[in-house]
Amino acid sequence: MARGFDNKEIAAKAGASSSRKGSPNVKTKAIRDAYKEFIENNTDQFQGWLERVAETNPAKALELVAGLSDFVLPKLARTELVGDEEQPLNIDLTKLDDKTLTKLGKVFNEGEDTSGTV
Repeated sequence: MARGFDNKEIAAKAGASSSRKGSPNVKTKAIRDAYKEFIENNTDQFQGWLERVAETNPAKALELVAGLSDFVLPKLARTELVGDEEQPLNIDLTKLDDKTLTKLGKVFNEGEDTSGTV
């Protein structure tokens, strides 16, 4: 048995204080809460800070805005739909409205989608 864990009581205490899969880490939560509070307390000042950065480095200002957007906008995952000979991919277009069908028609007819996939 590992050193220091020669009885069940000590092992139980150690297990209770460790981080378990799926449970939030207390320190990480505290850091996130502090960061969120900092952002909330300084939203009025962000515009001025960005303007000062942009005076000397506009690209850096844009980079900062993009970095902050990670905390505001959800990240979208790429989804790929595939079919094969045994189970081809079937898409029912009968429920799409006319505007969406027109846009799809333009993509297919004018070749706007250069990826070769739909």
